[in-house]
Amino acid sequence: MWSDHLSTKKRQRLAARLRTVLPAPGPKARGAKTPLRSGGKTGPSPLQVAEELREQPGFVWLDGGEEGHRLFARPRAILTVRNGRATLSGPGGRAAFKAGGFDLLEAAFAAWAGAGAGAVLAGYLGYELGGEIEPLPPPPTDDLRLPDLFLGLYDSALRWDGKIWTLDSTNAWREAGAPDPVILAEGLLAAARRRPAFEIPDGSLARGPLVSRPSRSGFEAAVSRVVERIASGEIFQMNLCRRLETRVLTRHLWPLYLRLRAASPAERGAFINLGRGRTVLSISPEQFLVVKDREVETRPIKGTRPRGADPRQDRALARELLESDKDRAELTMIVDVARNDLGRVCETGSVEMTSHAELATLPTVHHTVSTVRGQLRPEAGPPELLRATFPPASITGAPKIRAMAVIAAEEERRRGPAMGALGWISLGGDLDLAVAIRTAAAVRGRIVYHAGCGIVADSDPELELAESDVKARAFLAALGAGESS
Repeated sequence: MWSDHLSTKKRQRLAARLRTVLPAPGPKARGAKTPLRSGGKTGPSPLQVAEELREQPGFVWLDGGEEGHRLFARPRAILTVRNGRATLSGPGGRAAFKAGGFDLLEAAFAAWAGAGAGAVLAGYLGYELGGEIEPLPPPPTDDLRLPDLFLGLYDSALRWDGKIWTLDSTNAWREAGAPDPVILAEGLLAAARRRPAFEIPDGSLARGPLVSRPSRSGFEAAVSRVVERIASGEIFQMNLCRRLETRVLTRHLWPLYLRLRAASPAERGAFINLGRGRTVLSISPEQFLVVKDREVETRPIKGTRPRGADPRQDRALARELLESDKDRAELTMIVDVARNDLGRVCETGSVEMTSHAELATLPTVHHTVSTVRGQLRPEAGPPELLRATFPPASITGAPKIRAMAVIAAEEERRRGPAMGALGWISLGGDLDLAVAIRTAAAVRGRIVYHAGCGIVADSDPELELAESDVKARAFLAALGAGESS
């Protein structure tokens, strides 16, 4: 159950295992936010800094479009979980033990408490972690074998807020005589500023046919079955995905990401290097959870229309979305799920919807989005919040648990990182996580991309397939390929 958590004894024992790999912070650990020289308007762009860092181990770029970028490299520790088995690597070596993702996250907060807000976990929580919270049928085939959770623990990050570069850091694990991280960061900015633009190759990056799982006709048949389940009263709404897959050379993943962000600039994009030829690439527009000073906010998205061929058609499509009773009802159901999830860990009476069905316009689509906010209870930190809300409401359905069971029955492959959450979690308690929609995962020459649709009682299979095409448009454009017939 979502309300389950480690006993004090188990949490202490698991935290002790973590500290064998990375010790507890010293009593003088402090966080710092330091503005950097060469970091103003004349400083390097986030792309230039990403170019400078991307070959370093554990590189993560949380790509905020015009502003809000965070870049990480060389983590102090790496935490992964797969099928209930945790692995931790760091300066003390490597440890493997039985633990779920949420238990590991809870233990990390216990093991390294006091490191300061500059100690940050960055990476992703895969969709299938939801099976730790509620009993669900076995998930579909796991052909990629990626971690269910992948988080690096970083003691510094370069942050761009649209105006200046700042180094967010902690001295929790800084060795005596180590180089000043501010001087190192300013040197990196200076080098990045001199870096020439990366030359993106022309032509298709796909190395084979691009196929859909299920097939296009199979997806339409799945939509029909879900509509039948809704008509019988089993569920009210459900997110259904199909997976597009092909082959891409590992060296082409970086240019593919640059093409993706050019095709659809996102405020919540990400490039996460997992090592060993594995990468997550995302141009997500959707906020899952933001926590600042114990106020939590979620912004679920539902309803989609393509952009028009000209301004007049574009305005008509946006108006059609805003006036659609079907799309508004779909969003309303998901908002109710989100409010219920936040209500589990927020102060009584603090959860409220502050906006509903507002238009969000992106380069390839229009969406509608709502905002729900609440105040976390004193005993609720990031581990408790994530147990209460994961997976995101918008990519599951209503009722949430039953919808997740139907997803497991209808989809042919695990979602993996897609439809989970990606971003950062500070050991100081703040966090910023996106819903991992518009997200691709690459594994040693293969790449997969999930395109999902919200299915309701009056969904038309052909229209839902067309909506999935719209959501895959930026990926196909960046790849330079079309679906195989």
